[in-house]
Amino acid sequence: MGLEQIAKSVRKRIFEFKTKSGKGHLASCLSTVDILVSMYYDGETSFNHNEDIVIYSKGHGSPTVYPILVDKGYIKEEELEKYCQPDGMLRLHADHSIPGCYFVGGSLGNGIGYAAGLAYGSGKNVYAILGDAELYEGSVWESLMFIAHHQINNLHIIVDRNKMGILGKTEELLRLEPLKEKFESFGFDVCEIDGHNFEELRAALSMKDDKPRVILADTIKGKGVSYMEDVWQYHTIIPKEKELLDIAMKELE
Repeated sequence: MGLEQIAKSVRKRIFEFKTKSGKGHLASCLSTVDILVSMYYDGETSFNHNEDIVIYSKGHGSPTVYPILVDKGYIKEEELEKYCQPDGMLRLHADHSIPGCYFVGGSLGNGIGYAAGLAYGSGKNVYAILGDAELYEGSVWESLMFIAHHQINNLHIIVDRNKMGILGKTEELLRLEPLKEKFESFGFDVCEIDGHNFEELRAALSMKDDKPRVILADTIKGKGVSYMEDVWQYHTIIPKEKELLDIAMKELE
């Protein structure tokens, strides 16, 4: 099965357990699927899920990894059916009690600081996934100063640049651009890519630099479900009407 088909399978299963439970942030999960599929399934990237650590600073997007953890043998398939239920292990946001997960992301802006300390202290390869609206948090930029100062090159920062926050488009709510130049001014090498292109993801996730690196992955919120794509209201809305569910399932086949 190619990476594109794997990504569709992951999106379909996320859609299923999210709409069944009616909980969480579905559109925010769909935008990061291809990033994680590239990391976990493409043997040509430098990520090793048996040794490396992923921190979901964008905690509301962390359930993206749940179907992937099933495929990789960390958890059982039936756990997806018990998402957010008392007898299940899968939480609204991932935490360290879930095999293959290490951090509970709730308040935005905290994950990158944790990831920086973990990478600095352990020497392990740590991947931190941030939302772009999360960059509104000052603690993110404080952590970036620490990372650049100490040249923590084993910390790999990936920004899910879907250009949407909970209330609308980031550039209308509070402009982030020029984002590349801002990261560079802190001492980072910056790689801008299409976050849904597996060739570009492979190249970005295989690069090694003397300086800390940030990957700005241009993504689409709600990717894969036509009526959800780039519609900010779906940040908190999970479709429940049969017609909408049927459309999505057909598109995700």
